Amino acid sequence: MASPVQGFNPSPVIGVTIKTQKADPDRVLRIAQAKDYPKQVLYLLASFAALVALWHFLSILATVAFSKRSKQASAARSSVSIRRLPTAILNVFRSVAFRSTIPVGKYHTLNIAEVFLTAAYITIIFTWPMINSTNTLGQRYDPKYWANTAGNIASTQLSVVTVLGMRNNLLSWATGISFDKLNYLHRMTARALAILTWVHGAGRIMLGVTGAVSWSHPYIQVGVLASTALTVLSIISLRPLRERGYEFFAVAHFLLAFITLLSAYFHAEGLEFGYLVWPAFLLWGLDRLIRVIRVLAINHGYFTSKNASQRLDATVEVLSPHFLRLKVKRPNFFHWRPGQSAYLTMPEVSTLPFEAHPFTIATIDAPTVSASNGSATPPSPTDTEEKNVGQSAPEQATEAGSGKELVFLVRVRHGFTQRLLKEATDEHTFKVLVDGPYSSPPWLRGYDSVILIAGGSGIGFTLPLLLDLVYKAKNDRRTECRRVVFIWAIREIEHVQWVSSSLGAALRDLPSSLSVEIRIYITAEADQEQPDAQALDDDSQHTDTEHKADAKNAPRAAGLLQMQAVQVLQGRPALKTIIDEETQRASGSMAVNVCGTHALASAVRSALRAPRFMDVLKGGPSITLHVEAFGSS
Repeated sequence: MASPVQGFNPSPVIGVTIKTQKADPDRVLRIAQAKDYPKQVLYLLASFAALVALWHFLSILATVAFSKRSKQASAARSSVSIRRLPTAILNVFRSVAFRSTIPVGKYHTLNIAEVFLTAAYITIIFTWPMINSTNTLGQRYDPKYWANTAGNIASTQLSVVTVLGMRNNLLSWATGISFDKLNYLHRMTARALAILTWVHGAGRIMLGVTGAVSWSHPYIQVGVLASTALTVLSIISLRPLRERGYEFFAVAHFLLAFITLLSAYFHAEGLEFGYLVWPAFLLWGLDRLIRVIRVLAINHGYFTSKNASQRLDATVEVLSPHFLRLKVKRPNFFHWRPGQSAYLTMPEVSTLPFEAHPFTIATIDAPTVSASNGSATPPSPTDTEEKNVGQSAPEQATEAGSGKELVFLVRVRHGFTQRLLKEATDEHTFKVLVDGPYSSPPWLRGYDSVILIAGGSGIGFTLPLLLDLVYKAKNDRRTECRRVVFIWAIREIEHVQWVSSSLGAALRDLPSSLSVEIRIYITAEADQEQPDAQALDDDSQHTDTEHKADAKNAPRAAGLLQMQAVQVLQGRPALKTIIDEETQRASGSMAVNVCGTHALASAVRSALRAPRFMDVLKGGPSITLHVEAFGSS
């Protein structure tokens, strides 16, 4: 009788074994679950992202619509209105979800929303493999069920981790979640995923790695390599290690991510599940391809022209031993929103030729604003001379370049910025490649009042938000904002000269429709009196040399400090008192935006933690908060 398998003649013993062996009643069910459950996890996460995106766009529309209804309203509270119930509930939700925090370590916190997302994600990816894992014999949590399902879920989640870490990220634009928040989710999901891959490996070890799938088999080896690479990457991405050697981390991240994705693909393909992994590899490669194309397009002068004027050479001004002002000629077709950042590559300074570092753009994407009448005009040498009469040469250069330059206020730390400080001279220019813009700054259209709070170099984020609001008000752009309070905490008064030209130009000839208050807090004495308190700014202890360096430029700030809208105060700002006063004054929605140290962000969150349910029902403002952190875990 012919063999049932062509070309194969089983021995009598094998034939007996085949006849007597019972079919595995769980096999079909296990295969089905291993294929379907990873898809269900993906669908669940995608649905949640879509819901957040929908919420984001509806919130923007609601803010604009509410502001229009409230534009003529009085700041005085009225009786309770049931029509304001959704707004009151939303304000309570924001207070609980985004302003109530749990400390993680000494200098970092997670808000309730981040804690919830972390717990929910971990619950989903570790629970789904265990669902329906009792076999037909009644054995609960049979590893034949959950081991392979866990591996397949891990394979699909590589795409999620990749999306959350992409610079060119549609998810950030759609949801309004800022770059640093997505990066937290990126690291959180990667760390959880590293553990899940070892859970998958533990399940396979329990079942026995023998025979055709022994440890010597290539697909087993690349699977172990993928888990190991992802685990090492998760460890070195911890904030203390990352900050001590960012350049090393950047290189290691690239190599380990590549090894993880490539090894995971070959491991999954060994069981014909490679299609679960290759989308992550495609996304990872696509993001880097887009970066290369953007860099070539933005910086084409370096590659297509021998004319030095077409190159984006950077100049660096040493403001103090701890701060630099970096100026780059604005690339053609480069547009950005206030508060966005750009990645700069400076081969002469970087350890590696294509090492890139992010910095917030401290200027706005607008023509130079005339100080005489507030009109927007294309900058020209003649216009610049006319509108800057009475200003010093450095101020003229700074203001005149606002429409034609990208300006970055750089805090000197370690590594790249320390080397940049050492190389900086008045005569020296640096070759620079610009990639951007990136991040999702707050959308301030539709707010009745805006509070901008910065500590030290955090003004690089809040300054362009202020300049944009003033520019729109001066040029009759559609904006409902009628009041802006700008708070800046610095150690020394001399630091005002960093932005005196930009602030001075913004405050001249303000329209009557917009009220602007600048409050500058000098914190040096307060910090000495409270040495154990965390600083609100990121200035380091200054030396006599630094005081003298700043004092040389002090006259540049004199004009600004004499303006009626500017107040210079000693000590730390009483943020809760300030915010409460502005809340009582506001007649529509209010936006609070802060950029600074962990202590400053925590103080603002604490000041806004009260739900204010009844106050909103009676006509009080609904308040949104945006925190642009210096660093995250």
